Amino acid sequence: MALTDAAHHRSATVVALESAETMAVYYGEFERLRRAHPQVGEMLVAFLAGEVRRQNQLLLDALYVPAEQRVLRRLAELADTYAHDGVVGLTQEQLAQIAGTSRATVNRVLRAGGARSRSGAVRSWCSAVTRSAVSRR
Repeated sequence: MALTDAAHHRSATVVALESAETMAVYYGEFERLRRAHPQVGEMLVAFLAGEVRRQNQLLLDALYVPAEQRVLRRLAELADTYAHDGVVGLTQEQLAQIAGTSRATVNRVLRAGGARSRSGAVRSWCSAVTRSAVSRR
């Protein structure tokens, strides 16, 4: 968002779920790029519209979907993108933050689904065998 308004600075903190390389893009450089290539502005509008739709869906979920179902939805989404050998490498606390619920709720949902952690107890790392296993619930 800071790239669209010179008066504002970044508005979020990002935490990577896996190793990543970051790069900085400054407002002035981005403005020059947008002026030289108008399709960049079009792409930005399309991206931001998609993000607004996604945020609307997450808000509706937070207001009307039970916490247990939100945990399963977020775990299924994460499994699609980040599962390595069936393991989603984040803690129950991190999954709780993503799902907008408590770690205790995440623990209860994982135990009900028979999920395991690397340490053998459902206390630290979350696992999901497949998206279809998570989606069935």
